[in-house]
Amino acid sequence: MILVDPAGLSSAEIDAYLSTFAAENGLLLEKVTAPEIPAQGAETKIVVFLAAPANLADVVSASPDTQFIVSGAVDNDPLPNLSIIQTRAEDLAFMAGYLAMQISWDWRTAALIPNDVVGAAEKANAFENGARFVCGQCTPYFAPIVYFPLLAQEAVNASLETWDVQINNLMLHFVNSYFVDPSMVKPEILDRLLGLADNIYNDVYLIGLNTAPAEQFTALIGFDVLPALQQLMPQALAGTGGLATAAQVRIVQNRDDSAVTPAKVDNFNRIAQDLAAGIIIPLMKKRKSARLPGKSKRARA
Repeated sequence: MILVDPAGLSSAEIDAYLSTFAAENGLLLEKVTAPEIPAQGAETKIVVFLAAPANLADVVSASPDTQFIVSGAVDNDPLPNLSIIQTRAEDLAFMAGYLAMQISWDWRTAALIPNDVVGAAEKANAFENGARFVCGQCTPYFAPIVYFPLLAQEAVNASLETWDVQINNLMLHFVNSYFVDPSMVKPEILDRLLGLADNIYNDVYLIGLNTAPAEQFTALIGFDVLPALQQLMPQALAGTGGLATAAQVRIVQNRDDSAVTPAKVDNFNRIAQDLAAGIIIPLMKKRKSARLPGKSKRARA
């Protein structure tokens, strides 16, 4: 059995599970850090890729007697010896919106998502849907009253002055809970957002992905592939492939349990489980977007 992990994505929990699985089934576990492996014979029962290689179809086809489990944003190729753990960017954006809205004051939530990054429209749509899953129309009690969440969107390489116009508009609507897209995790942006606390008379919470530095974020979220591995490994050992499941989003770091309380974590995990199971659809037909007031007409939910 081989674990291919060139990017170092494995966790202690995944290592422990695979080691135990191998020992219990009379297998040897080999860990490989090279991005590709040669063709395998029947003696190699399972190969686990924690990130899909560029030539995935060729790698799998070259070893027909080996079962492959691959994690990543890959197509569900109908190969009898390939099972897939999908990691969908829209799932992360949906759960970021859900968590940001959960911990906001008076539903005042927003996201900074550049409009020229890969999947920008899908990320924005999923974020809005995740936030609205908490509160529907998300109409605040206090003025100024607009439908939340809001979106701040400019080109990723736009100047700080350009982004500052967007951030000022968010400040004027007392937004205190933000999802920051990974492309916007820049010291000057994070400092600017956190510096709004005095202006809005409230704490500022930042939600990011687990690729961001934890120090300035309230919570970071990411994919947990372990439950999917636990589901697929016994079937792969039995020679069953062609399966597909989804990784569940989880909170990987929580630096403020007074904001992200245990009850909110429980709610987050319940929704994330339904999302991974396909019960919740993160992308839906886009309603008129809640763009920043002053930039467009007032949004309708």
